[in-house]
This record gives sequence, structure tokens and C-alpha cells, in this order.
Amino acid sequence: MLDKYYIDALLDDGSVLLVYIGKIVLAGVALARVSTELFLPDGSRIGGSALGMRLVRRPGFMQCGPVELRGEQLRFATRTLRGELTYRARAAPWTARVPFFARGGHALHWDVELPDADVQGQLHVAGRTLQIAGRGYRDRVWFDFPLARLPLRQLHWGRAYAGSHASTWTRAELADGALIEAGWQDGESLPGVPPALELTQDRTLVHGPVIDLEALHLGPLRPLLRWTTHDPVQHKWAAAARLAGVAGRAVHEVVTWKLAGP
Repeated sequence: MLDKYYIDALLDDGSVLLVYIGKIVLAGVALARVSTELFLPDGSRIGGSALGMRLVRRPGFMQCGPVELRGEQLRFATRTLRGELTYRARAAPWTARVPFFARGGHALHWDVELPDADVQGQLHVAGRTLQIAGRGYRDRVWFDFPLARLPLRQLHWGRAYAGSHASTWTRAELADGALIEAGWQDGESLPGVPPALELTQDRTLVHGPVIDLEALHLGPLRPLLRWTTHDPVQHKWAAAARLAGVAGRAVHEVVTWKLAGP
């Protein structure tokens, strides 16, 4: 079982901010993790993390340890990276289908709470305060599958913006061979990747087994989680984008569950 928020900001200077908030339940024990990562245009990375908190949620509010969502405001404070950001929505929330998929009495949900937003605020890094601006996004994925029975083989996801345009999309290949695709652009649902989207100049942000990500602090739990989660491997990129003929930016990824069975 898992409940995960993903939040990003693609900044005007080419930097990429990623914030993850997640809770998994393993053998009846809830484990919560928070990670924040700032990828700078020169290729350097500044990351922070925290663990062992409760995830509290009510309408208009969510808190997990050092991360708080309150209306339009996002605040986080890890040892190496702090931020106070405002996300002003450009579009209404979007859900492709309810649930996104279901098998054997269990379901996975994907809600895009902020498909596109203007972002402004401050980041505090290494004793410096940076005034930042860009475009943001937030979604939530949650499922009640036991981790060892999550029926995914590969997942493609991405989101892009260009001028007044924005899009998000996903393509899920299930262990039984089923393929589920969905997309959104400028307030409209699509059957998959927006046809007017072009991605170029990929820059790798993250590449490797999810279980080995430093921010998760899984330590001795890694062998057990590698088996129970089917050892997913993530490759996430930042990219230049053209959407509806306008230049912009994107972030996209592929996650492969290499041990998933039929």
C-alpha cells in the first residue's frame, strides 16, 4: 500500500525542483519519507530528506514532517534545502479515470491536483536565499495493492509547459499485458501523449533502482523492499519541449518493474 505526492517546479533559470512525500505500509507498519531535490543548470544537485513522520491530510491541507501544503502555499525545511513557494493554479484539477486501474479487488488512483501553476517564492540553499519563479505541477498516486502484488511492468509519465500551454500524460503497461494511456492538454482530456508535443535535449536527473535512492534511507530494509516492490528502476529527465508550436520545458520519466511476473 502506498500514498505518494509528487510536486515539481520548472524554474525560469533552467533549474528543476522536485518534492516527494510518501507513505508505504509494509507488514502492517507505516513508513513515511520526504525528499527535496534541486537540480541546477550546471548539473549539480542539492538534496534534502526526512523520515519517520505521520502524513496528515484534510481539505486544503497536508503535512508530512517538514513539508506542509496549505492552500496555495508549499513550505518545506530539510537540513540542506528550505523553501516557501506559492503555486497559483492556471487550470482545474484533472483525473483521467476513476480508478486509474483495478485488479483483483484492489485499485490504483492518479489525481492531478495541479496540472499547471505559476510558482514564485524563495529557496534557501547553503546560506543563500534565492528568489525563484517558474511553472509548477502536483499529483497524488495512491493504491491499496499489497506491494508484492502491484501489477505494473512499466510506467511512462511526463508533463510540459510552453507559453500559455501545458500538458501531462501517462502510459501504463500492466503485468497481464493491458495498456492504459491518458493525457491532458490545456484543460482537455486526451487518449495519450499530446500529438503536438516534441521533447529534445534530455538531461538526466535521476537514474537507478528506486530502492537505492539515498533520500529514502531504507538501509537494511532494501533487500526486503527490492523483492516486495519488484525492484523498480526509474529514469527521469528534464527536457526542452515544444507544445502547440511554442518553446517550453518538460520533465518526464520511465519506471520499469524488472521482476514483475505475468
